[in-house]
Amino acid sequence: MLPDDVFRERLEQTLIELEAWAAEMRDCADIEISASEKYWRMSVQPHFPNACPFELLIHRNQTFDLDLGGQHFEKKPIERFDLFFKLVKAISAGRVDRIETRNTLTGVLIAIAMRVEISEGWDWLGHHTVLKRSLHALEQSEERQTFPFLPYRR
Repeated sequence: MLPDDVFRERLEQTLIELEAWAAEMRDCADIEISASEKYWRMSVQPHFPNACPFELLIHRNQTFDLDLGGQHFEKKPIERFDLFFKLVKAISAGRVDRIETRNTLTGVLIAIAMRVEISEGWDWLGHHTVLKRSLHALEQSEERQTFPFLPYRR
């Protein structure tokens, strides 16, 4: 964790970049920004179908939550501040994939992953296991299907 004053300084610069991005994107998405002493939040709903909606919540305790295309990822540690601006740019550019893992024989959904290509060689990944209990037989025969999202501007 960073010292509080260093964290606040880096966060302030990041929020300036994110709010500038939001101002540029208001023609193709409904964007709400709110803040309190404990968090900063941006919710983005694109105007076009098949573009990826998201909500980013940055906590003052140096963690963040991300709701990406309906998949929620909580209390992720903030490891680098340049992630946030690059992440929202990549999402709005349509570089987001939803990856479903299913059992080949039954079609049962085993897991959902969300991948955002930040830049070449740098992906942000979030993963949820859908099955709460281990079904080893289902996991032995898996197939993955990728569903890409579209850009906000077309």
